[in-house]
Amino acid sequence: MQPIPGADLALIETWIAKGQFERALKPLESLALSDPTSARVWKNLGVVQQQLGKHTQAEKLLLHAIELDGGDIDAHCSLGGVYRSQGDLAQAAAQFEQGLALSNNQSTFALLNYLATCARAGTLDSALARYGDALDAGAARCAEDFEAGRNLPWACFDLAQCHFLRGDLADCRDAVTEAVRLANAGWQLDSATASYRLMAESPVERTRADAIDVLALIDALKNEYFAEPNRKRCFVIMPFGTKLDAADEQVDFDAVYENFIKPTIESEGLECIRCDEVDEAGNIHKRMFQMIWRADVAIADVSLPNPNVFYELGIRHTLHRAVTIIIRNRNATLPFNIANLNAIEYDCSRGAIDPEARGRIRRAISAGLGEDASDSHVYETLGLRISDPPRVIGRCDVYGYPIRNSGRRLALITGDLRNVRGIEVWVNSENTNMQMARFFDFAISSMIRFEGARKSRTGHVAEDLIQNQLDEIMCGERSVPEAAVIATGPGELQSKYGVQAIFHAASVRGTIGEGYEPVRDIQRCITNALALMDDPTANVAGRGLSSILFPLMGIGFARGDFRPLLHRQVEAALEYLAGHPDSAI
Repeated sequence: MQPIPGADLALIETWIAKGQFERALKPLESLALSDPTSARVWKNLGVVQQQLGKHTQAEKLLLHAIELDGGDIDAHCSLGGVYRSQGDLAQAAAQFEQGLALSNNQSTFALLNYLATCARAGTLDSALARYGDALDAGAARCAEDFEAGRNLPWACFDLAQCHFLRGDLADCRDAVTEAVRLANAGWQLDSATASYRLMAESPVERTRADAIDVLALIDALKNEYFAEPNRKRCFVIMPFGTKLDAADEQVDFDAVYENFIKPTIESEGLECIRCDEVDEAGNIHKRMFQMIWRADVAIADVSLPNPNVFYELGIRHTLHRAVTIIIRNRNATLPFNIANLNAIEYDCSRGAIDPEARGRIRRAISAGLGEDASDSHVYETLGLRISDPPRVIGRCDVYGYPIRNSGRRLALITGDLRNVRGIEVWVNSENTNMQMARFFDFAISSMIRFEGARKSRTGHVAEDLIQNQLDEIMCGERSVPEAAVIATGPGELQSKYGVQAIFHAASVRGTIGEGYEPVRDIQRCITNALALMDDPTANVAGRGLSSILFPLMGIGFARGDFRPLLHRQVEAALEYLAGHPDSAI
């Protein structure tokens, strides 16, 4: 195995701390070959294998690390975690206690894992008799770290477990709530709940019940803070309370919402929300605008001449070209300005649920989400384009997601591409003419071109390496088919970032006088690039490529809703990998 460029151990440990275990694996294996006596390398390699579920391999690696350095507290604790995963509680407790002894009872990580293991075995009381003072000291350290903003969210999770083990369930729940709020990835919650899952199997009824209670809380908080990003939302615009309609009949609009509108929306798989349901401090108008803007569907009840309803409906028609559904009570008389809009009529006298109106609303939601038709006169007349204010994401964060039953991981990376290291292939979102962007354009193509160029002593471009190679491959041809992918060398990107190849994907096409637009079936760029990875005769870097970085293709400068494009591209990658189980990727 050749050494991997940029395989710096400190950098790899930051990847592990962020849960980027797949990313850390190959660089660690390379370091283990180049420095076989480093206990730190073998320990980290064991931790990664443990997190990837390969417990037998992790056990061997961690035992080897302990042979090289028996005083490594983390190695003993990680080995304890392996034994615990294998169901060997006695061996696990012994390793955690060894780590605790090596730290002079100062390792909160070793202490909490040891006590959780004792709780699972039903021996927590006797363990607390010996380590009660250490637990109090650990809780104080965690509280100090939390107040200072250090080691978050882990300090908060550890503080919660200290409260739990001391029997302070209310304080535990408060700390858990804060910890989940501070977490930025679902894997952190999975790691933090491991001890509670263990204690939920305790033979002691109180311990078992309390652990189950905390797990239920974490699950509820996870649904709130880490909700599925693809679940669509419907915002309801309507009057509140009981009001007289046009026929002087009383209408309880809260009951209409709870018994008619909300169940109808939720039956279509959408999350339903009304402005009064959001318990959040701050500017209510700002929050309302955000909800109207972000909702995939809006339903406006115009049964009354309510100025707030008409105001919010006007905002919705300005912000969204679709899907805005208008409903009204059977006695309502629509004002002139919206009388020509198609409104679904419902009849409260037919019971809490008007089945005919409910069916019409469901069909309108389904049709609106499935079609590309506008229901906003504002959009039809003015052709507006609304977007969130631009915000530069400075941090390079990696959110990794395991791909079920494959041993692979898919990750979303934020921030500047120049902060990324250790990925073998970078994909360049290019036009069908294969003309890279100018050096100082605001585009991925320009950054790849500039960073890959050979520079003079003054930092100016001396040789345009990547574009020159691309021109040689094009050999005078003016364009390539849509979604075609061409491989070139990485130029200077190899020494700077460890890149082995650049794949140029024809993701946009130009039209004279109109600029660029995404190609049809842009997801084919993903499929073709992955296929090129698996073709050692065509990808210029040969065999063994296993990691590839895609930019979000097809969004250009529109600053619109990128989610549909993102979903299509992610789905294309998953479909390719599912259909090619032997792929090295």
